[in-house]
Amino acid sequence: MEGPGLGSQCRNHSHGPHLPGFGRHGVCAHENKDLAKAREALPLLEDSSNCDIVKATQYGIFERCKELVEAGYDVRQPDKENVSLLHWAAINNRLDLVKFYISKGAVVDQLGGDLNSTPLHWAVRQGHLPMVILLLQYGADPTLIDGEGFSCIHLAVLFQHMPIIAYLISKGQSVNMTDLNGQTPLMLAAHKVLGPEPTGFLLKFNPSLSVVDKIHQNTPLHWAVAAGNVNAVDKLLEAGSSLDVRNVKGETPLDMALQNKNRLIIHMLKTEAKMRANKNFRLWRWLQKCEVFSYGACSLGYRSFLFVYFVL
Repeated sequence: MEGPGLGSQCRNHSHGPHLPGFGRHGVCAHENKDLAKAREALPLLEDSSNCDIVKATQYGIFERCKELVEAGYDVRQPDKENVSLLHWAAINNRLDLVKFYISKGAVVDQLGGDLNSTPLHWAVRQGHLPMVILLLQYGADPTLIDGEGFSCIHLAVLFQHMPIIAYLISKGQSVNMTDLNGQTPLMLAAHKVLGPEPTGFLLKFNPSLSVVDKIHQNTPLHWAVAAGNVNAVDKLLEAGSSLDVRNVKGETPLDMALQNKNRLIIHMLKTEAKMRANKNFRLWRWLQKCEVFSYGACSLGYRSFLFVYFVL
């Protein structure tokens, strides 16, 4: 029998799956120890006939849950950790139990846990797309902010769940939605997730490159430079991010790179600035290629030049 999905959450925090570095204090140092405790405390069940409804929900034992609810258990009643049955069903991807609990009066957007999150927040953190789809069908609100200041699309970005990002956007979630600090998903991707994704993925949905956050007034490019995220800087420059916007301190992205002494990013930004300085750079480059092609074709003969140009 499949065990519950507690292996990816911090038990002391009383909330859903938790990405190291994104906790209430920006770090979850005790995570490994608590994961071990969680596994020890929740072995595979040999006899489910007497287990409580929380454990039955975690393990997906539908008949036991149904038995307890029909005996009078209130599905809206949170446990001692202030977590509802719908949260436990959502984090463990128990689709049938979510349908059953909602039919019995469960509140789809009930807040719970240390981070004051909804069941949808928990499902997004865990990357359960089928659960996300189901909860949205039952009216869950993806724009609600959790205790860390994140909506569902921000959580999907932080946990790099690209299918969930795409689904939320397809259902009307704005790619430019801001979190509690005024940061967009693109800003979070550039600042918090090193590498080309999900920055590159978000750029496919035409997010704003010039919007700034509420506190630092940084653009996504500022945030990528601040994090030393070379791949994100490259993606944002390719997308046409402005090099001239100044933040609350009056700094451009290049100023930040110089301050951080990041030689590679300094080189990237200066090179991009030189390229953009020539307003007709792309046209010039195209004409130059045409000129080389025309000269070579005339000198060598069309067929011979094609062989040299494309093969050699």
